[in-house]
Amino acid sequence: MLGILSVTPGSPASAAGLRKIDRLVACNGIPLNDWIDFLYSANGLFADLTYTRGPLIRKLTLRRKPGYDWGFTFVGQEPAVCRKKCIFCFVDQLPGGVRQSLLIKDDDIRYSFVQGTYVTLDRDDTEYAIRKHLSPLHISVHSTDPSVRGRILGTGRAEPVMPMLEKLSGAGIEMETQIVIVPGFNDGEQLNRTLEDLLSIPGVISVGVVPVGLTKHRSGLPEIRRPDEAEASHIVNQCSIWRMKAMKTRNKTWVYPSDEFFVMAGLDVPPSHYYESCTLRENGIGLLADLLSNLGKKFTGSGAVCTGTLAAPFLRRVLNGSDYHVTVVENHFLGPDITVAGLLSGADIVRSVKELPDLYNSVILPGVMFNHDMLTLDDLSLDEISRLTGREVLVVKDLEELI
Repeated sequence: MLGILSVTPGSPASAAGLRKIDRLVACNGIPLNDWIDFLYSANGLFADLTYTRGPLIRKLTLRRKPGYDWGFTFVGQEPAVCRKKCIFCFVDQLPGGVRQSLLIKDDDIRYSFVQGTYVTLDRDDTEYAIRKHLSPLHISVHSTDPSVRGRILGTGRAEPVMPMLEKLSGAGIEMETQIVIVPGFNDGEQLNRTLEDLLSIPGVISVGVVPVGLTKHRSGLPEIRRPDEAEASHIVNQCSIWRMKAMKTRNKTWVYPSDEFFVMAGLDVPPSHYYESCTLRENGIGLLADLLSNLGKKFTGSGAVCTGTLAAPFLRRVLNGSDYHVTVVENHFLGPDITVAGLLSGADIVRSVKELPDLYNSVILPGVMFNHDMLTLDDLSLDEISRLTGREVLVVKDLEELI
């Protein structure tokens, strides 16, 4: 049975009279042991529920509109806490003043399936994923050498991952994997070995290769660094070699270096077709190619478009000739090595906008800066940014909204 932690007011669950004291037994004839079972069984517009209230067994049918949630939060739905001590853990590098949800160290195979978060994987995760057939999964590999992986995960022991990946693949589960490059740990020949091993597993459908992200708040943490220009160029070349090998064996390019590597290496951003059916945009892979695909389009309207230092030169090319002004926002909150728009703070936006001439009354911010509650990582709302800057503030998800 499945316990109810809360019921959202106004939701289908609330309208049907369900309460926290109820326990769900089955949905659409499927027994419920945890909330993943509910997700699988209640994926349509109707949910025939069997539930208990005290000693009584009851039944009812819920209905919802497309795109609406049922309104349940279940007991045990909170994400599992990460027990690793990764040498580049981003949570460990956050300053005071960030919203509390960002300080949660999660490592949960269920959310890897539901939300696309990356997990480090263990035997229990593997067995659970096979039992529930959670596919696709998102796995942080970093290295297939157990000792190297253990050093990166900070566990003080070998951390083999290949047996678990092979077992998941054998069960028909697809995996999107990630390698965070830490120079001196998992680059060079270690990267070649990792890519060779991953290519041998049919269920590994993609590999994203990204540089380690380091904030300025690393006091007391391991001394590591980001790749330099030559190293970034070498990594792009390594990925190119393995892309060609993957084309021969899989008829797809399979491995994708992040946009940052091309910029760090001083290389041209590849065209959109380089990314084929790549679904790793949230990892910063292919976003600049998508941005440049807007070259030649006519943009109407005006205002100051704010973005991070990574995308700014490319956004200027796209908006050249329009009445939009691209405002580069340097990341003072986390440090200059954090260049992506998605990690800009509200405080840095306010600082940059205040320096603009008064003629820019309208300020456009990227949607990736905000969470579902429309708060920045330092907990500022749109209204607060507007009040602090004295400007009209708009949020856009993509450039199509400026056309």
